[in-house]
Amino acid sequence: MPLPPALTEDRTVPGTGALGDWRELTPVVSTPRQFRRVRDGDGLLVVGDSIARATVDELAAASGLSVAVNAHPGRPTAPAADWIVANAGLIPDRGLVVVSGANDVFAPLGWWRQVERVLAAADGRPVYWLTVHVDRWRGDATQRFADRSHSDWLNDQLRAVADRYPNLVVVDWAGALSDDWLSDGVHPSAAGVAAWCGLLARAMGLVV
Repeated sequence: MPLPPALTEDRTVPGTGALGDWRELTPVVSTPRQFRRVRDGDGLLVVGDSIARATVDELAAASGLSVAVNAHPGRPTAPAADWIVANAGLIPDRGLVVVSGANDVFAPLGWWRQVERVLAAADGRPVYWLTVHVDRWRGDATQRFADRSHSDWLNDQLRAVADRYPNLVVVDWAGALSDDWLSDGVHPSAAGVAAWCGLLARAMGLVV
C-alpha cells in the first residue's frame, strides 16, 4: 500500500529558525522505583517535552493514577523515542502518553518515522499522542506562519500513522484549544493545563 501524501511530501516552509540546545535544560524524570510502580500497578507513563512537564502534576491529580514521567524541555521526538525504545519494558498495560512534536516544527520532514518507532516499542499497547500546536506569539509574521504550517503538517503525519496503527490514539489538543488556554502560543496557561488534562482523561476513558 503506498504511503499517503502527508508522509511523503515535503511541505517545509522557511521561517521557523533552529532548535536550541535542549540538553542544557533541566528535565523532570521519575525515580526507577516510581517507573516500576507505574508499570506494575498499571499507572500512567508520560514521556515528552516542556508541555508534559507543565501538565503532569495536574494529570496525576485529575486521573487518580500513579504517574511516572520523563519530560525534557526543548527535546524533539527522536531522543524521546530513543528513551521509550530503550525502556519499553516500563510501559504499563494501560499504555503510554506521548507529548512530543512541538520541538519538531524546526525539522518536520519524516517526523512520522519517530512515531512508528514508539508504536513498535509499545508492542500493541495504546499510545496516546497529543496533536501539536506551535504559534510563537512573539515571533514575526513569517515565523508564525511557518510554526502553524509545520504544526499542521506534523498533525497530518500523526493522523496518517493512526490510520495505519489502531493502537495510536490521537488526542486533538490543537483542534480543541482557544487562546486563553495558552500562555505564549505554545505552552498551556493554568486554564489550558486543566483543559489538556481533561482531554486526555476522556480519551483514556478515565472520566466520562
